[in-house]
This record gives sequence, C-alpha cells and structure tokens, in this order.
Amino acid sequence: MTGIRDICEYKFISGLTFSPDGKNAGFIVHKADYAGNKYVSHIWVYNKESGKYTQLTSNGEEREFWWLDNNTLIFSGLRNAAYKEKVEQGEPWTIYYTIDINGGEAVEFCKIPLNVTNIEKISGSLFALTATYDNNAVDLHGIEGDARLAAIDCINESKNYEIIDELPFYFDGVGYTSKKRSRLYLFDAGNNKLTPITCEFTNVNSFVVKDNRILYSAKYFTDFHDNLETGLYMYDISNGESSRLLDEKYIIFHANFVKDEIFIVGSLRKDMLVTDNPKFYFVRDGGITLWHDTDFSVRDTVGTDCTYGRSADFRMYKDSLYLVSTYERSSFLTKVPYVGEIELLTADNGSVDAFDFSGDDIYFVGLRGTRLQEIYLNGSTEIQVSAINNEVRAITPETMRFENNGYTVHYVVLKPAGFDPSKKYPAIMYIHGGAKVIYGTVFFHEMQLLASQGYFVVYGNPRGSDGQGSDFARLQGNYGVPDYSDMMKAMDVAIEQYPQIDAARLGVAGGSYGGIMTNWIIGHTNRFKCAIAMRSICNMISTIGTADNGTNFVTEQMGGDLWNNLEGLWRQSPLAYAHKVKTPLLLLHSDKDYRCHYTEAFQMFSALKYHGVDSRICLIRGENHNLSRGGRPRARIKRLEEILSWFSKYLSC
Repeated sequence: MTGIRDICEYKFISGLTFSPDGKNAGFIVHKADYAGNKYVSHIWVYNKESGKYTQLTSNGEEREFWWLDNNTLIFSGLRNAAYKEKVEQGEPWTIYYTIDINGGEAVEFCKIPLNVTNIEKISGSLFALTATYDNNAVDLHGIEGDARLAAIDCINESKNYEIIDELPFYFDGVGYTSKKRSRLYLFDAGNNKLTPITCEFTNVNSFVVKDNRILYSAKYFTDFHDNLETGLYMYDISNGESSRLLDEKYIIFHANFVKDEIFIVGSLRKDMLVTDNPKFYFVRDGGITLWHDTDFSVRDTVGTDCTYGRSADFRMYKDSLYLVSTYERSSFLTKVPYVGEIELLTADNGSVDAFDFSGDDIYFVGLRGTRLQEIYLNGSTEIQVSAINNEVRAITPETMRFENNGYTVHYVVLKPAGFDPSKKYPAIMYIHGGAKVIYGTVFFHEMQLLASQGYFVVYGNPRGSDGQGSDFARLQGNYGVPDYSDMMKAMDVAIEQYPQIDAARLGVAGGSYGGIMTNWIIGHTNRFKCAIAMRSICNMISTIGTADNGTNFVTEQMGGDLWNNLEGLWRQSPLAYAHKVKTPLLLLHSDKDYRCHYTEAFQMFSALKYHGVDSRICLIRGENHNLSRGGRPRARIKRLEEILSWFSKYLSC
C-alpha cells in the first residue's frame, strides 16, 4: 500500500557524469526532508571497477557538480559565513569548492562575483560560464562603509515594488525577469579575471565549448522577446570576437559540433509550431541544411512525480549525438550518427532520466518497470548497478490501447489495491500536462496512492500528447475537440474492459493542460461525479496577458489573438461553458505559478459558485507551476491531502 508521505522516503538521482578517464561517475542523490520542509542533496560517486558507490558530501546542498580532473569534483556552495552575509545583503557570489573523490574535505577553489547558472572548463584555469545579469540591480561589489549601508537600504526598499517594461515580464520558477539576462562570460580562476562575452541585453540560452571556441544560442532584446526565437553565435577565444552563424529567427533545442561541422536540433521559427518535433540540420553559409529528416520527440517527456534535479539532455560521443527521445509510453536513449540510421538503444521499459559514457559503455539513470530511479548499464540486457532506493510495493500498470478517428491511442489502468473482481469500484481519469508530454507505465506516486485508496486510475495519451509524431500532437485552434473525443473514448473502453468500474462514481483530474481539460470536460458532460483542476486555465482571453508564455501559447495554439480571433479564444475557453457545469470542482493552485496564473482558478471558482455548483480553492503559497513534482515537501503533502479528501467526499460508497 502506498502512503501519502511515502514520497518523503524516495530518493531521486540526477546529474550522472563520468570522470574524463571513465573510471568513476558522480551523481546527485536528493531526498525530501519533511521536518525541514526542503530537499537535501548530496554528491555520490560510483566506481566502475569495484561496482561500489558511496556518498561523498554531507552538507546537504550540493545539487550540481563538474569534473575538474579524473579525481577531483568541483561544486558550488556557500560555506563561508562572511560571503553568506554578503549574499543575504544582495551582493551576488558563487563560490566553488573542490573535493577529492578518494577522501578529504572540500577546499575553496574560486569565488565568482555573479549568480552562476552553468560553467564549463575550457583549458587550464579558464572557464566559460553563464550567469544572471540584472540591468536594474544595485551593485554592492567593492562598496564599503556608509555607502554600502545606503546601497543595501536601496536594495531593501526596491523589494516593495516591481518595475516592468518588457514582455514577458516573469517566468515560472524564476520570478520577475524585466531587464534580467543570462549573460555569457570567460573566467580565469588563476587570476580571478572575469570577461563578459555578450552584452547586457543579450540572453544566452545554452553554450558548448570545443577547441578554443564557444558555440552559443542567444537573443538580443530590450522590449519584447518571442521566448522561442534565438540565433546562433561563435566566440573565438583566441581573438575575443563573436560571429553570428544564424539570425535570431530559429527554435534551437541544441547546438553542437560533429566532425568538422556545426549542427542544430530545431528549425526556423516560421516553419515550426511549438508542438512540432524538431529536425536535425547542419549550419552552413548563414543557413541550415537538412541532416536527418525526423519526426520524433527529443526530450524525456514521461510524466512522473518521482524525479528531481537537473541532468544533461544531449551528449556527443565519437561523432554521434546521443539524446533521450519519447515514443508512445517510454523514453529511450537514442543515437543520431553523423552518417547512418538513427537507433534506439534502450528497452521499452520506462524512462531514461540521465546518461553518460564510460568508454563505449553507456550508463543511465532511469525508472524501469515499477521501480524507483536507479543506475543501469545498458547493453543487450540492462544491468542494474545501484540500489539507492528500497523496493516499493506497487500495483502494476496495465496497458490499454484503442483506435479512435483513425489514430491509435495508448492508456494505462491501475486496479485498486486488494482488487476483488466481484466488487464495484470508483474510477478516476487523470489528464497530463503539456499537452505534449506522456503518461507511461513508470512508478507514479500520486497514481499509486489513489489506487491504494480503492480507486481504479485511468490515465494516458490522447491526441496532443508526445511520442507519436507532430500530427498526433497538433491541437492548434482545436483544443477540446479531438483530445476530448479520445478522453471520453478512453473512459468508455476502460468501463468495457473493466466491468468492476462503477460508472456512477467517476472522477476526473488533471494539471496544467490537464487542468484546462478538466475545466473543459465538466462544461461538456455530466458523467463525472466530481473533478479536480490543478494549475489550470479557464479563460484564453485573460491568459494571453498573465501567463509567462501567454503571447506564444495563445496566439499560436489557439489560432490568434484578442484582436483577430476573440470569438475563437472564447470558444476554446472552459469558462464559456461554466453555466452548464453541474460537477463539483476542487481547484488547486500555487500563488507563484506564472505559467497558469492563479487568477484563472479564481475565475472558474467564481463562475461555478455563481451558478450554484460546489467549488473549493486550495491556494498554496510560495510554490510555482512545478508543485506536484518539485514543491516543498509539506506543500506536496497538503496537495495530496486535498485530492484524497475531495475524491472521498464524492466517490466513496
């Protein structure tokens, strides 16, 4: 039986990276600390020869690291009390420490007067890095005495207001972003010399280093940023000059070097919807030339609430690009060679969440079967090389596939704990976010929790989902039509295949896109006895101005803006059908969710109350759109308690 607080016992693995000689791998192990209402994170090391792995650090705040050499790791921390005070006053610093994997204490390596977001070694003591640059910030560096006190007072006063003069003006999980940029720098740790490469108004999305060159994608803006369009640039370290390789009109998922060529995974913005799968191109003569004509996802989009932390998405090895792609119900390690056919390298058995090479051997972190994350050696058969997590008692998901309107649709069903085929049980249909992600068969605490409480749980991948090509994922201007049809068919098929489902006791729930569709469903059918909309949207007219991606999402996905498609936006808004709703609705939202602003929950709540429908809002403070997967432990538990209580109220016998 899965308990509500079991989520605090799971361990999450991220950042698997091998040393340059391939003999040792570092990785991060995260665990929720309910008492401290936080996550503790430590660096661990796996030795390939012995097969043993040990915890290396003990401070609990080590969330990322890099290899400095074969025996030394570098990581950031704030262990210096004097600099901790400076940071608390508003003076940005990132302090790096080194630690020998064979033993010993962490030693301070360097101090960088910036909030560093990514760093990569070039050679010797020279590094490339990106850091947050705030054009409006008061710079405390080098200021002392009364002048410093006055500057600190100015910083504290500025916390009482926000100046906004750019669009978008905030970003979920980041906060307000007006005049803030991710800026690219060179840093020489030998003499603490910091050299900016990009200007104050250029935002750098990513960079890679090779042969004294830095390849980076970036966009210059001072007023409005499309959020998707970017250009590609090359910085020559020897002469200190940048050159533009591609104009700022591309969607670039990844850029890198292969043999003597530069490539991107992406497309011209005008040729690609945000839901379309990218293709692989060489960058030549100021444009792009097709390398691989593909139509598959280049991300791990398998939904779960049992991962945490950041890992590399793409890696180069022996003139091939390796990435994680999603097909149907699983994500796979995928090889994209310079010449030859693209290959799937892992089994159809869950998700690949991180990976790296040790010589020709590939190790990965994954959710396999109904197990929690572990490290595996990939080969003709997968070999589990770690046992970081304890075994969990899980109900095995059963796959369900059906045809609808010419498409094959994949769903998953969990039977209730202690299933008795002679009894009737309530059922809950869950709808994932995205819409371009998937539900797979991996361990999902929330689903297992509901099944342990005596519910059938039906969840899967209607049109709009990832893993079945761009056409399957395309809902542009037609939200709530093909996807709604697939969802209703899924519920019909589940009831047919599992006659133990009580059709009079059905619930529906979903978050983000799933929250939109939950709001939509209850305005179009009364078959569900209750519903839960999490981090949802109900009004496409208002969300264009409140969501961090509102201008992109609404204008593209809804087929226009307020001034040329007002009727179309309202037609695709669940709020337009609120007067037809009879289904009790719980709305779960976070007050710092800038992807789906909490005013959307307020509008739906007000409309249903106005029309006499039982409704409730649980607004969780201090959390963002990622609450269910990375929110503070107590907030995650509160959310689950609300879910269980609402379903129990309406679906119990």
